[in-house]
Amino acid sequence: MTPGRMLLIVNPTANHGETETVFPAIAKLLQSVAHDTVYTTHTGHAAEIAASAAGYDTLVAVGGDGTVHEVLNGIMQRPADDRPTLGLIPTGSGNDTRRTLGIPTDITDATLTLASGVRRSFDIGVCNGVYFNNSFAAGLDARVTAKAVEYKVTTKRSGLWLYLTALLHVLFHELYPHRVRISFDGEPPGEVDLLIVAATIGPTYGGGFYITPDAVPDDGLLEVCVIDPLSLPQALMRLPFVIFGKHTKMRPVHMSRHVSITVESDDPMPAQIDGEVMVDRRYEIRLLPGAIECIVPGA
Repeated sequence: MTPGRMLLIVNPTANHGETETVFPAIAKLLQSVAHDTVYTTHTGHAAEIAASAAGYDTLVAVGGDGTVHEVLNGIMQRPADDRPTLGLIPTGSGNDTRRTLGIPTDITDATLTLASGVRRSFDIGVCNGVYFNNSFAAGLDARVTAKAVEYKVTTKRSGLWLYLTALLHVLFHELYPHRVRISFDGEPPGEVDLLIVAATIGPTYGGGFYITPDAVPDDGLLEVCVIDPLSLPQALMRLPFVIFGKHTKMRPVHMSRHVSITVESDDPMPAQIDGEVMVDRRYEIRLLPGAIECIVPGA
């Protein structure tokens, strides 16, 4: 497979600036492949570039999940008949999108996949007009994500360890449920108390937590995990099981598959979309089957 005319959208600050350090090696690996390169300079820049980049067959996000999220949203701003293929070189800290797409962990292998891989269609989600290629979650998880953003700067941690540190802080200091009205697939809403509601395309978030271990990224369905309110001892006891995806049969955990979800709260409720935090009273989430084409390793 040839990626055609390719643009690398590089976030030099990803993974505490490590992306800028390793990028010369990436560029050397691609020296025989026609491509252009542009560096992002501010939040939202990757989306702006992706939305306006004309004449390219493939747009490659070089960075972490936030960079991929921006590039995806830029691509989806374009007309349906003018959307480039999405490529990924995962140089970030969490890299959950890498797991969803099956991109190699090794940077060299991931880079070479751009030339040797295949194009494959994947599902994406949209929540309140924002697109996501991996996960939406509301409740406790969003508070954890916000704390992880803080800890990423103050502790220089990354990946699963960063998210776990943030999670422990929230469990000990901000463990409380949310009263919401939730509706699946257009059915009448039900009022429930919950700790977490997550709707995902891929199996992990938070740098490797297997919140929805059975998620399939091209099956046309969102994998949904709802967790009932828990006390601190109950949450701590279940935490190791959630990390490894062994929680799905537990009584407080409810797994299901849907094409749309609406979550509504009387009070502003935090949520995260591909690791980006937002706050609203109503979230409308739906799946767009096979809406993005990505370059992934061949069979």
